[in-house]
Amino acid sequence: MSQTTKHKNPNPLIRYCLYPFLFIMMSCYATLELNHNTEDIGHYYGYYITALVLFLVLIEAIFPLRQQWKMSKNSFFRRDLIYMLIGAASLLLSQYIAGLIIIQYGLTRGEALITMPVIPAVILAILIMDFIWYWVHRLSHEAQCDIGQLMWKIHIAHHLPQQVYVLMHGVAHPINAIIARSIFTLPLFFLGFSVETVFVVNLVVGLQGLVSHFNADIRAGWMNYILVGAELHRYHHSDDPGEAKNYGAVTPVWDLLFGTFVYHPHQPPHRLGINEPDMYPIDRNIIEVMLLPFKKTRRKHQ
Repeated sequence: MSQTTKHKNPNPLIRYCLYPFLFIMMSCYATLELNHNTEDIGHYYGYYITALVLFLVLIEAIFPLRQQWKMSKNSFFRRDLIYMLIGAASLLLSQYIAGLIIIQYGLTRGEALITMPVIPAVILAILIMDFIWYWVHRLSHEAQCDIGQLMWKIHIAHHLPQQVYVLMHGVAHPINAIIARSIFTLPLFFLGFSVETVFVVNLVVGLQGLVSHFNADIRAGWMNYILVGAELHRYHHSDDPGEAKNYGAVTPVWDLLFGTFVYHPHQPPHRLGINEPDMYPIDRNIIEVMLLPFKKTRRKHQ
């Protein structure tokens, strides 16, 4: 099958309505949880995220945008599942260490923004977190100094796969996962956003992370200028450095402001992966990928 062959989606409802539907469902679930007492918020999160992931995996299995980007038993069991387990273990360890640090140094949660209404607080929190992530992410791709080279070797695990689908979202070096989790957690902690705001922010970040790696022909139209969905993030995974931009995780606002926004409506990238694959191990050689940050390999460009 040609790299440019698309799956002909027989259902325009999936193409044009699925993304808004997912946001409506997320909003309904958020409203349900926010009606509980603060200490009970998140009670049904396990059911919500399990249903969401299974639903998205089913849709992309039936209506893939590109057949060659589909998840296979080989890619899941020999790569994705292993990364998920490594990532889960590393995040649990990092949370434990963070808890010890907080106790040891008596760090307390901020209170500056705790009374801010939820909707504007969610918008502000996303803008702050994504601003930090944008520059860390951009430097990981573009900086040629020693720190930039190190950041790229930490981040490259997520770009080695030549497919993008929902469960591939978890393919990442554990150091990269810890950095990302810190960026999307610490500002909320120290700025003192409310529990309700933190919960909704995590729902939005989680949905965007899954949808942005969705191998289905869903289109957001003008919403691509507000939120990073599948259409934008696929270009970030392009093997062409000229179009592998879109560094925001949740919103393209900072890409638009700083000139790294790439959007070609209805035209997915030709190929995914990296532009110099011979310099790096294949994505399933997980031990070598884990060791990359500790080697002196230097990229030519990316």
